[in-house]
Amino acid sequence: MLISVVLCLVIGCSESFLPAWAVTDLRVVAAVVEVEGQPGRARPDSEDDIEVSLLVIDQGAPPSDIPEIPALTPPLLEWSFVACVPAPTLIGPPICRDLIQPCDGCVGPSPEDPFAFPVIRFQVPSEAELDSVQATSVVVQGAICADGPPSTDSILRFILGETDDLNPCEDPNNEGRFVSVKIPIEVTPQDPNLNPEISAVELNGRSWPPPYDQGVPRTAPRTGCKTDLDAITEQERADHPVAGSSASSINLRVTPDSLQSYIAGEMTLTEEMQVSWLTDGGDLERTFSFITDLARSVLTHWLPFPDAPEDGLLVRFTFVIRDGRGGTDWVERGLCVLPGPSVESPP
Repeated sequence: MLISVVLCLVIGCSESFLPAWAVTDLRVVAAVVEVEGQPGRARPDSEDDIEVSLLVIDQGAPPSDIPEIPALTPPLLEWSFVACVPAPTLIGPPICRDLIQPCDGCVGPSPEDPFAFPVIRFQVPSEAELDSVQATSVVVQGAICADGPPSTDSILRFILGETDDLNPCEDPNNEGRFVSVKIPIEVTPQDPNLNPEISAVELNGRSWPPPYDQGVPRTAPRTGCKTDLDAITEQERADHPVAGSSASSINLRVTPDSLQSYIAGEMTLTEEMQVSWLTDGGDLERTFSFITDLARSVLTHWLPFPDAPEDGLLVRFTFVIRDGRGGTDWVERGLCVLPGPSVESPP
């Protein structure tokens, strides 16, 4: 890292490198693990049935040219995964050793639901099977592509540990991503790790304004959001920042139970929550923040762009929290940014 910093200072780094919070293409940014019959559990025990949900995001799509086909963000997805027990490795990505079968949802989407997102279900192997290979986790690996199928050959090479010169999609022109999700096995079933929970996200000290206060419809195009503001109050419309305005504060809160205490060796520790801030428009102050035991909320700032189209530009936000032990939660929000007031020249 130090070498990279010094090199930037010496030769000057290109401004074309976007910050990590800027969503400009397809991304898989989180995986939430849930244990069947045990709500809130983030880490399974042996022989538990689990469900793994992947969060896939992208930059907002422009309006569709075909009335019968809506704009989709992200686009239609196809994926192929395997669930497996990993081989013992010291460095590098996990390498699949023993496949876990059956795996419901590992290949998708189903013909009945072409708009689905990846949700993968399988049973964790027995304690004896895990102990026989010294496995402390199970793994989901594979690829997801937009508007076309993944490459079976590339996925096979990926799960065997190859990572160089691989294209995740059959059509190299399609956007795609390789995905590897490590799922730790619970070591203290009597005091299990639970998924944290985002309790509130506020904009400028107030509740997030509708109509995107509970999420953004997948079919909402990037431009033309002005009509969505017709159904809300004048005050709620005023809570949406306009282009060229000053930075807005975003405050994220988690529930009091989200920061768990746990034992590591002979020490009692408290989780430190990592917050990832992501958006497809404007400028965020930072990519990551941390919530500690002394504060169950965290603040960042977002600056709108200087100009916006007359019919409005929809900005999508994704906020992800991770407890560092396998627990995850996320929320999505949106703002409709309209042009700022025109400034007339003095006579």
